[in-house]
Amino acid sequence: MNRLLGFLAVLFLVSRPAMAAAPSCTKVNTELLPCLPYLKLVPSDEGDGPSPACCAGVEDLYDEGKSKPDREAICECIKDALGKIGPYNPEKIPEIPKKCGVPIDLPPVHADFDCST
Repeated sequence: MNRLLGFLAVLFLVSRPAMAAAPSCTKVNTELLPCLPYLKLVPSDEGDGPSPACCAGVEDLYDEGKSKPDREAICECIKDALGKIGPYNPEKIPEIPKKCGVPIDLPPVHADFDCST
Protein backbone atom coordinates (compact mmCIF):
# COMPACT_ATOMS: atom_id res chain seq x y z
CA MET A 1 0.00 0.00 0.00
CA ASN A 2 2.84 2.42 0.86
CA ARG A 3 4.43 1.72 -2.52
CA LEU A 4 1.18 2.51 -4.28
CA LEU A 5 0.81 5.81 -2.41
CA GLY A 6 4.43 6.68 -3.16
CA PHE A 7 3.93 5.89 -6.84
CA LEU A 8 0.76 8.00 -6.98
CA ALA A 9 2.54 10.91 -5.28
CA VAL A 10 5.40 10.76 -7.82
CA LEU A 11 2.91 10.47 -10.68
CA PHE A 12 1.02 13.51 -9.38
CA LEU A 13 4.19 15.60 -9.13
CA VAL A 14 5.38 14.62 -12.61
CA SER A 15 2.01 15.22 -14.24
CA ARG A 16 1.46 18.70 -12.76
CA PRO A 17 1.76 21.44 -15.35
CA ALA A 18 4.96 23.44 -15.07
CA MET A 19 4.66 27.03 -13.94
CA ALA A 20 4.86 29.47 -16.80
CA ALA A 21 8.14 31.30 -17.08
CA ALA A 22 8.41 35.06 -17.24
CA PRO A 23 8.33 36.43 -20.78
CA SER A 24 11.71 36.57 -22.47
CA CYS A 25 13.44 39.88 -23.10
CA THR A 26 12.99 39.23 -26.81
CA LYS A 27 9.22 39.12 -26.32
CA VAL A 28 9.25 42.20 -24.06
CA ASN A 29 11.32 44.15 -26.59
CA THR A 30 9.08 43.08 -29.48
CA GLU A 31 5.91 44.07 -27.60
CA LEU A 32 7.28 47.46 -26.58
CA LEU A 33 9.19 48.42 -29.73
CA PRO A 34 6.21 50.44 -31.03
CA CYS A 35 6.44 52.59 -27.87
CA LEU A 36 9.90 53.97 -28.70
CA PRO A 37 8.71 56.95 -30.78
CA TYR A 38 6.61 58.07 -27.82
CA LEU A 39 9.51 57.74 -25.38
CA LYS A 40 12.20 59.40 -27.44
CA LEU A 41 13.12 62.94 -26.50
CA VAL A 42 12.69 64.21 -30.05
CA PRO A 43 9.14 64.99 -31.19
CA SER A 44 7.58 62.02 -32.93
CA ASP A 45 4.93 61.50 -35.55
CA GLU A 46 2.85 59.69 -32.92
CA GLY A 47 1.06 62.84 -31.76
CA ASP A 48 0.29 63.25 -28.07
CA GLY A 49 -0.05 59.58 -27.18
CA PRO A 50 1.37 56.12 -27.75
CA SER A 51 0.38 54.25 -30.89
CA PRO A 52 -2.28 51.51 -30.92
CA ALA A 53 0.52 48.96 -31.47
CA CYS A 54 2.31 50.26 -28.36
CA CYS A 55 -0.89 49.97 -26.33
CA ALA A 56 -1.47 46.42 -27.58
CA GLY A 57 2.06 45.45 -26.50
CA VAL A 58 1.62 47.04 -23.07
CA GLU A 59 -1.67 45.17 -22.62
CA ASP A 60 -0.08 41.85 -23.65
CA LEU A 61 2.74 42.32 -21.15
CA TYR A 62 0.28 43.34 -18.45
CA ASP A 63 -1.50 40.01 -19.00
CA GLU A 64 1.81 38.14 -18.64
CA GLY A 65 3.09 40.02 -15.59
CA LYS A 66 0.76 38.55 -12.99
CA SER A 67 3.39 37.58 -10.41
CA LYS A 68 6.01 39.79 -8.77
CA PRO A 69 8.91 37.76 -10.28
CA ASP A 70 7.35 38.13 -13.74
CA ARG A 71 6.98 41.90 -13.28
CA GLU A 72 10.58 42.17 -12.04
CA ALA A 73 11.84 40.22 -15.06
CA ILE A 74 9.84 42.43 -17.43
CA CYS A 75 11.20 45.53 -15.67
CA GLU A 76 14.79 44.29 -16.01
CA CYS A 77 14.24 43.68 -19.73
CA ILE A 78 12.81 47.18 -20.14
CA LYS A 79 15.67 48.74 -18.19
CA ASP A 80 18.24 46.88 -20.28
CA ALA A 81 16.58 47.84 -23.56
CA LEU A 82 16.18 51.49 -22.58
CA GLY A 83 19.89 51.64 -21.80
CA LYS A 84 20.58 50.86 -25.46
CA ILE A 85 18.18 53.18 -27.29
CA GLY A 86 19.80 56.52 -26.61
CA PRO A 87 18.08 59.50 -25.01
CA TYR A 88 14.49 59.02 -23.89
CA ASN A 89 12.13 60.66 -21.45
CA PRO A 90 11.63 58.33 -18.44
CA GLU A 91 8.77 60.53 -17.23
CA LYS A 92 6.71 59.37 -20.23
CA ILE A 93 6.83 55.72 -19.11
CA PRO A 94 4.13 56.12 -16.42
CA GLU A 95 1.93 57.91 -18.98
CA ILE A 96 1.81 54.97 -21.40
CA PRO A 97 -0.51 52.61 -19.49
CA LYS A 98 -2.73 55.52 -18.45
CA LYS A 99 -3.12 56.72 -22.05
CA CYS A 100 -3.63 53.13 -23.21
CA GLY A 101 -6.24 52.32 -20.55
CA VAL A 102 -4.15 49.53 -19.00
CA PRO A 103 -4.66 49.33 -15.21
CA ILE A 104 -1.04 49.33 -14.07
CA ASP A 105 1.19 51.94 -12.50
CA LEU A 106 4.62 52.09 -14.07
CA PRO A 107 7.47 54.06 -12.53
CA PRO A 108 9.82 56.21 -14.62
CA VAL A 109 12.37 53.47 -15.33
CA HIS A 110 15.97 54.63 -15.77
CA ALA A 111 19.43 53.05 -15.61
CA ASP A 112 19.61 53.08 -11.78
CA PHE A 113 16.01 51.99 -11.18
CA ASP A 114 15.55 49.08 -8.74
CA CYS A 115 13.12 46.66 -10.39
CA SER A 116 12.53 44.78 -7.13
CA THR A 117 10.53 47.71 -5.74
